[in-house]
Amino acid sequence: MSQERSVRTRRLLLHAAAEEFAARGYSGARLKTVVDRIGMTKGALYGHFASKEDLAEALADEAASCWEALRAEQAAQPLDSVAELRLLAERLALLMDDDLVFRAAVRLASDGLCGSGKRDLVTLISAHFTELVRRAQREAGLAVAFPAAAFADLVTTAIFAGAQSGAPSGTKAGAKAGAGPGIGSRTRLNGLWELLGSGG
Repeated sequence: MSQERSVRTRRLLLHAAAEEFAARGYSGARLKTVVDRIGMTKGALYGHFASKEDLAEALADEAASCWEALRAEQAAQPLDSVAELRLLAERLALLMDDDLVFRAAVRLASDGLCGSGKRDLVTLISAHFTELVRRAQREAGLAVAFPAAAFADLVTTAIFAGAQSGAPSGTKAGAKAGAGPGIGSRTRLNGLWELLGSGG
């Protein structure tokens, strides 16, 4: 029972921290605000995380694990290279729009917090998309007006554009925070697919 309570408390702390880091970034985040969100004390937080950096790294590591699981799941599907590129981008956009922990981890990565083992989430994702674009060029004759790495950067920028605002850019909260009214990651991606002549 005590172990279950500990797991629940850790999850509450991670979610509260994700809200704070997504909204304020690493330097602006305050542990007092994190614990106030869920009616806890700093002492309770320190029973799970030794510092703000420890808490941020736990979020970054959780998001990195989520990314690896997404990659593995998609790799198991029989898709052609262009379909794999599009589906992975769109699923990642869904994560950014719907998963607060993942969105916070992207903001932390942009602040230089990479998680234990220095796994830079944004760099890992960008490198994977670059390889997907190259493979689509080789296998499917994908024609883009940019080098593979540049097009992959456009894809990841379209997906991650709302991270700095602290809210998914297709929401009212995102618009209020300056991420653009009603323009979400998936809408921006549609424009990129049109560059490939495969929109829709």
